[in-house]
Amino acid sequence: MKICDLHCDTAQLWQAGSSLEDTSLHVSLPGMLEAGVGLQVFAAYVPASLPKEGLFSFARRLIGRITEEIERHSTHIILCRDSREVEAAADQGKIAALLAVENGDAIEDDLDKLQQLYGMGVRLMTLIHTRSNDWVISSKDEEPAFDGLSRFGIEVVEAMNQLGMIIDVSHVHDRAVERILEHSSSPILASHSCMYGLCPLPRNIKDELIRGIAAGGGVVGINFLPAFLDCDYRKIAEKRCKAVFAQFDRRSGKAGADTGKLGRAWMKFGEDYKKVMASERLPLERLLQHIDYLVDLAGEEVAAFGSDFDGIPDTPAGVEDCRGFNNIVTGLRKRGYSQKRLEKICWSNFLRVLAKVCG
Repeated sequence: MKICDLHCDTAQLWQAGSSLEDTSLHVSLPGMLEAGVGLQVFAAYVPASLPKEGLFSFARRLIGRITEEIERHSTHIILCRDSREVEAAADQGKIAALLAVENGDAIEDDLDKLQQLYGMGVRLMTLIHTRSNDWVISSKDEEPAFDGLSRFGIEVVEAMNQLGMIIDVSHVHDRAVERILEHSSSPILASHSCMYGLCPLPRNIKDELIRGIAAGGGVVGINFLPAFLDCDYRKIAEKRCKAVFAQFDRRSGKAGADTGKLGRAWMKFGEDYKKVMASERLPLERLLQHIDYLVDLAGEEVAAFGSDFDGIPDTPAGVEDCRGFNNIVTGLRKRGYSQKRLEKICWSNFLRVLAKVCG
């Protein structure tokens, strides 16, 4: 069973001195080979806290680091730009890597820079992160300044359609998702989002939006963050980890645009968070429930995995790193998922979107 994962933030940790060989990270080459990962989307994450000027160069540096690391391990993994290259990688027994940018702030309100990202190999872009910009509203925004998507935001959607770049609406405000669905002529995805119906948080995706994504031929990748999977867990984490979050904010603030310092700040945050929350491991069952919910709501063609590995401080029990995909698949089999259904969720649903949008 080949596995496709729509989102990881591992590259930010490579900038802190780690590498694809590092098995202490959620995503590593040995782990992917053991789990049968056939396609991994690597995100160039652009923090919302950085000044607007220089965001494009920040993203470009991180894309360069991802490209460099993958090329260094070309015996086992290869950078791909469309479905044909993914299939060719699979035929060679190699892992396919795809480039994503997380946070549309990276284009600095310039469609030429969007095109440059495409030229660098970027095939997915998460339109926003935790802070709204001038053209799209974030899910975290409680007082939107405009109706989800501005005129320029519509131009970004249209430009991504024309380029053949997949629109990712994880982190995007509900109203903005509605408008993106109205204007996009291509399937869209929520690469790393959980079910609002099981855990009602603004960051999670609501039923009607899932149906809209499904109607357009898109997919939703389930995020593995316990705080998005279970609201009771989230309340405990918010109470216990106030000091941990505050310390991370201070460290990341001091780091500025220094990618190495940002990566080290995140690694320290993860260590501290796991220590505080060690007694509150979320069972794998909860992750499987979100997959069940998505399949029951919108069908087996819309479900996928979007782990958010190395961008989340903790994971459900049994999914300590990417090797945990084996436990997820085993859990779904025990719930009665057929081989055909598993193949769609694990692999072909996203490949359908990739072929439709990117060729």
